[in-house]
Amino acid sequence: MPKTLTARFVESVKPPKQGRAEYPDAALPGFRLRVTSSGIKSFSLRYRSPVNRKHRRLTWAYPGYSLADARDAAQDAVRAVQRGDDPAPEKQPPGAPLALPGTVSDLCDKYVDNYLKKNVRRWQQARGELDNHIKPRIGALGIDDVTRAHVRAMLAEIEPAHPVAANRALQRLRALYNWAMGQDLAAANPTSGVKKPTREQPASRVLNDAELVAVWNAADALNYPAREYTHFLMTTGQRRDDVRLMHWSEIDLEMGNWTIPASRYKSRRPHLVPLTDGMMAMLKVMPFRDASAFVFSATGGKAPYANLMRPKRTLDKVSGVIGWTWHDVRRTLRTGLSRLGIRPDVAERVIGHSVGGRLGEVYDLYDYREEKLRALDAWATHIDAALTGRVAENVVALRGRDG
Repeated sequence: MPKTLTARFVESVKPPKQGRAEYPDAALPGFRLRVTSSGIKSFSLRYRSPVNRKHRRLTWAYPGYSLADARDAAQDAVRAVQRGDDPAPEKQPPGAPLALPGTVSDLCDKYVDNYLKKNVRRWQQARGELDNHIKPRIGALGIDDVTRAHVRAMLAEIEPAHPVAANRALQRLRALYNWAMGQDLAAANPTSGVKKPTREQPASRVLNDAELVAVWNAADALNYPAREYTHFLMTTGQRRDDVRLMHWSEIDLEMGNWTIPASRYKSRRPHLVPLTDGMMAMLKVMPFRDASAFVFSATGGKAPYANLMRPKRTLDKVSGVIGWTWHDVRRTLRTGLSRLGIRPDVAERVIGHSVGGRLGEVYDLYDYREEKLRALDAWATHIDAALTGRVAENVVALRGRDG
């Protein structure tokens, strides 16, 4: 029976007398430690490519990669396979001519594979900006054929319906060409001198109790997984993509913990979210609980839930609450914790902010678990009191911007 690999085992395991020995990891199917007779150690992940159905293997050399680092990288690769992507790009056949991108669309693809996937943690969002706004409008143009007039025309088409998205498209196109120039793939950046089309106001929206109740009740009109996603976002206060990409491998129902791995967390360290009774109840009635599946999924766990715009429009229509964003839910919880008398350092840790500079970042994963759980319990009690119209001892009415 495979056993879960530990850092101590990896460090102390002896090399075989000849050949190599492999030790599967019970915590992640396909992931294993390989030790050669010369004492060289490495981690590997075996999988079948969803692109060509060939068996592939990714490797991470030890000690350059610790067990935790390699396991996180392997989990990222598993999720890529589940999305239908091959985490290991095809090798160029020997003697094949080098192919340089000719169009903006080609350049976008190369930018995603050679830069975003390797350097940007939330690269899928950046790819979405390329696929949804840039490729459809200027993707067919040659890389050096794009002018400032093309850029302004693209922004003018996006801005009326999606003013903030127009700003993001400009930023992404500018970054794309800056990278291309550094790779000698573009002669100039056509976004030079082009200003953002929309002036963005600093976000400061906090939902009051009546708005919280209206949005919560409106979520009941949604189907799975939008309904559960909305309620979980409101009770945890975590970032919208951290909740959307929640994976069953991150959930420990027995201990009551959700651990967001460092591989996909903004601070590049794992973040523990203690699960309240209400959160546990929601998770236990999900339509499936599979260690290899995403929690919020419209594809039976194979891919994470992706369409947040449609349920948001429904919530606005049914609740009558407008002018709010998914991120405002997180801000509302943080503000609410302060008004409930939760210590600022605990409230910040609940939503995953580091406290006290670099020294504040160095603490055990389970430090402050009980404090964070009490804070989330207080918030759950507050929501329940608002929904039922009663007042609890530790509940303070929240007021929005207008009183």
